[in-house]
Amino acid sequence: MASVKVAVRVRPLNKRERDMTAKVCIHMEGKKTTISSPGVEDKDFSYDFSYWSADSKDRHFASQEQVFEDLGTDVIQSAFEGYNACIFAYGQTGAGKSYSMMGQDSAPGLIPRICQGLYSRMDSSGDDKTEFRTEVRYF
Repeated sequence: MASVKVAVRVRPLNKRERDMTAKVCIHMEGKKTTISSPGVEDKDFSYDFSYWSADSKDRHFASQEQVFEDLGTDVIQSAFEGYNACIFAYGQTGAGKSYSMMGQDSAPGLIPRICQGLYSRMDSSGDDKTEFRTEVRYF
């Protein structure tokens, strides 16, 4: 497991942006994220994961499940190997952090999926001698 992974995710345009007929200026292909602006040279960036979640009909669409498979399963595995694990969401207000982390009833985010995975794995351990301790900290 890598000590730090960096993932970026593009959310769909919100109502205000659609009403203003805003255009998507970010494009993703694999690990590469490209920012385009008229009259300015494109800027390319590479990350461990680039998630295109702007349009659920697009073939590149990254679901909550995909984000969990790529990021959340390593958190669960690390915890059971005895390591501390953390997921840090950073971005401006309205960027989609809460959706990625908490999700919705129809599409749970990383936190509920990780919790479910941790407790499910504890329940299925079959070892009555092993004790588990969980701690959640909010900063």
